[in-house]
Amino acid sequence: MIAPFAHALAVLIGLAASAGAAQADPGLAGEYRGIIWSAGYDLPGTTVLMVGADGRITGRYDYVDATQPASGTLTGCAFAAPVLRCRWNDAYGSGTLVVRFDPALLAFEGSWYDYSLPKPHDRPEGGYRWTGRRAGG
Repeated sequence: MIAPFAHALAVLIGLAASAGAAQADPGLAGEYRGIIWSAGYDLPGTTVLMVGADGRITGRYDYVDATQPASGTLTGCAFAAPVLRCRWNDAYGSGTLVVRFDPALLAFEGSWYDYSLPKPHDRPEGGYRWTGRRAGG
């Protein structure tokens, strides 16, 4: 009688430990400065990533589009090292952001996608440029 209970308890402890590990902060939180392509130009941009106590990754970004500041949010993020995928949303629309971090998590390069726009001719993989380097790093 005790053996099945002990086995069930061990399984529950194992599940709790693996859930805690999955929610651990992967070290992405911080401010990254780089380029966000918009309206035909590579523009200076800032991306801020946050990791909640529950391990959920969210963020925000800012850049100057033409002559006015633009900003947006990053939600629904998933990190499978070294790739981060998020949903971006701003006044111009929404879509997918996919970036690849360097091994030290100090910088990333990737693309944002809005499938209602034509595929850019200068990026065979599709998407529009989005980069970042950790501020102060």
